[in-house]
Amino acid sequence: MEGLRGKNGIVCAGSTGIGKGVISVLTKYGANITTFSRNRDKVERLKTAIMEESGSEINAIVADLSKKDDLVRVVDSAHDKYGKIDFLVMNYGDPRVDPFMDLNDSDWDYNIEMILKSTVRMSGMCAEDMIKSRDGRIVYITSMTTKNPLQNFAISNSLRSAVVALGKTLSMEFGKYNITVNSISQGYFYTQRLKNIIEKRSVNSGKKTEEIEAELRAEIPLGRFGNPEEIGNLVAFLCSGLASYISGTNIQIDGGAVKSI
Repeated sequence: MEGLRGKNGIVCAGSTGIGKGVISVLTKYGANITTFSRNRDKVERLKTAIMEESGSEINAIVADLSKKDDLVRVVDSAHDKYGKIDFLVMNYGDPRVDPFMDLNDSDWDYNIEMILKSTVRMSGMCAEDMIKSRDGRIVYITSMTTKNPLQNFAISNSLRSAVVALGKTLSMEFGKYNITVNSISQGYFYTQRLKNIIEKRSVNSGKKTEEIEAELRAEIPLGRFGNPEEIGNLVAFLCSGLASYISGTNIQIDGGAVKSI
């Protein structure tokens, strides 16, 4: 992928699932990656896995996406290890999925910090380097709920849509510095997050998990769930020189699940 080798990037919440898939692809193209997770064991397993896959040593530390001081530490660590930041990939933890009336202030407060405020904070800190170098890439990994809101997904529907709107705004403000800003609306990818949602729907409906999986696959024209590396391929493209004229977009990667234009 043109221009990724030797570039320095931060991938948030990268220890498992989508984040791990993105890191796996980016390191294979030669990018230097800083990432983090709240769980030390997951961080260590990720380091080992990436080394075995691509021979790359990543800069992975323990930090919490919802805590401002931790994010400052992440950026400082990236600077210490690689000097400057060329691209930022915002990936997130899993927001609670429940009816709106079951959510409380703590649920909203935590997820506003974890999803929206972390995006504001990381974008601001990382953009400082990109503005100085007059080049950069910012990618927000969101959800198809930004295009097709789902019942019981009040937190995801609202906060991820705010992230997409922020990305559009920053694409206009940062364009003069040759910084592109884009978001990705992912569909059904076979991660632990999706497995948890399937299990919850199974309990609530009384149906077997296999039935729930079949119902979800039936909503997807390609007839299957995605795998995290497929999002990694899109992120790599958006962070490369090949996507130098793509900015301010929200790209669906969902096998055709969202039917709106």
